[in-house]
Amino acid sequence: MRTPWRLAVRHLTTHWVRSGLTVTAMIFATFLLCFVISVVTSLAQAVDTAAANRLVVQSAVSLYVDLPLDYQAKIASIPGVAGSTKFQWFGGIYQDDSNFFAQFGVDEDVFFDLYGADMHLTAGPDGELFVPGGATGDAGSSRQGASEAVVQAAIEKAMAADRRACVIGSGLARDFGWEIGDTVPIIGRIFARSDGTPWEFTVVGIYEPAKSNVDDRTLFFRYDYLQEWLVEEGQTDAFGSGVYMVNVEPGADPAAVIAGIDGLFENGPQRTRTTTEAAFQSLFVSMLGNVPFFMGTIGGAIVIAAMFGVINTMLISAQQRRAEQGILKALGFSDGIVARLLVGEAVVLSLLGGAFGLLLAKGGEEPFRKVMGAQLPGYAVEWSTVALGAGVALLVGLIAGLGPAVGAMRISPVDALRSEG
Repeated sequence: MRTPWRLAVRHLTTHWVRSGLTVTAMIFATFLLCFVISVVTSLAQAVDTAAANRLVVQSAVSLYVDLPLDYQAKIASIPGVAGSTKFQWFGGIYQDDSNFFAQFGVDEDVFFDLYGADMHLTAGPDGELFVPGGATGDAGSSRQGASEAVVQAAIEKAMAADRRACVIGSGLARDFGWEIGDTVPIIGRIFARSDGTPWEFTVVGIYEPAKSNVDDRTLFFRYDYLQEWLVEEGQTDAFGSGVYMVNVEPGADPAAVIAGIDGLFENGPQRTRTTTEAAFQSLFVSMLGNVPFFMGTIGGAIVIAAMFGVINTMLISAQQRRAEQGILKALGFSDGIVARLLVGEAVVLSLLGGAFGLLLAKGGEEPFRKVMGAQLPGYAVEWSTVALGAGVALLVGLIAGLGPAVGAMRISPVDALRSEG
C-alpha cells in the first residue's frame, strides 16, 4: 500500500504553533552551527593565505611598544630584505564611536610594491585617475582598460603630491559612499589634535582585497603626515612605528632573514620579535585561546539541543496520534508505512528549519564582515559548510523521527486504539 503522506502534511499544518517553534529552533541551530564553523575556517584561511615572503617586525616586549624609526634603515641592510614599510596604528573614528575601522600610517613610496599582490587597486570610477588640484587623467575607458601598474603609478603619484592622501578599502567606499577626491575627517583618539579638530584625508585610491586576510575596511595614509604633526606638537619622543612589514627577496630564506633582524637588535635599544605574516596571524588566533575546540564544543551543543527539540516534538506528535496509528494498522497499513510517516514529518521539520538557517548564514556574510572586518576580514560561509549544515539538519530529522517511529511499529493496533493520546 502507498504511504498516505497527506496525513503527515495535515499534522504539520494543524499543529502550526508547535511546528513553527520547532522550525524556528532548527533555523537558529543551523545558523549558529554554520557561524561557529565559519569562524574557524575563516581564521584558518587567513593564516593559509598570508604572504609567504612577508615578515612582521615588532617589539619583543609588546605589540603596543613602538620601534625606533632608525630601525627601518638597519633592517634594510640585512641580506635577503627586499623592502620594508612602517605600519603605524592610528586608532581614529569617523564621526562617532560606532564608525570604527582600521587606519595605518605607511610609507607610500614602497607600500604598494610590497602589497601589490594582496589588493586590486582602482583610482576612480571607469579608470579615471585622481590628481590633487582637480585635474584628472584617463587611464582607460574602464578599470579593466588600465593595467594594475598604470593605476598603481597614478595612485603613488597622487599620494606623493598630497601629504593628506589616503587609499581606502572598497568596504569603506560602500559603507560611507566615499569616492575618489572626497575629504574624509577622522577624529583622532591616540593622536588627538590639541584644537579638537579632526584629521583630514583625501581619497586618491580604492582597493579590493585579493586575499581573504586583507580587510576591505582599512584606510592607509602617509606616515609622514602623522610625523609632521608630532613635530608641530613637540612630541618628538613619540617617533616610531608599531611594526615594520618586510618583504623577503625571491629565493632568500625567511628564517635566515628573521634571525638576521632579531640578531641585529638583540642588545637593544629595543629588542625585536620577527615572525612570518602567517605566524603573526596565528598569534591573534592563539590570543583567543583554543578557538577550534571552543567553537567545536559550542557547535556540538547546538546540534544536540536542536535534536532534542525535534525529538520532543515528534514524541508528542506520536503520542497524540496513537489512535490514528491503530486505525491505519487495522486498515492494513504496514508498520513500515506508519514509521515512514513519523520519520518523514521529522525530516520535513528539520530540513525546513535547516534551509532557512542556511539562507540566514549565507546571507549574513557581508554584515558579519563589516562587524568583524578588523579581526576576521575574510569571514565567509563556505559551500562545504553549507553542505555540512544541510547534512546535519537531515541527520537530526532522521534521528528525531526514528525513536517515535520504532515505538509506533511495536505497538499493536488494539493497544493503539485504546490509547487516549
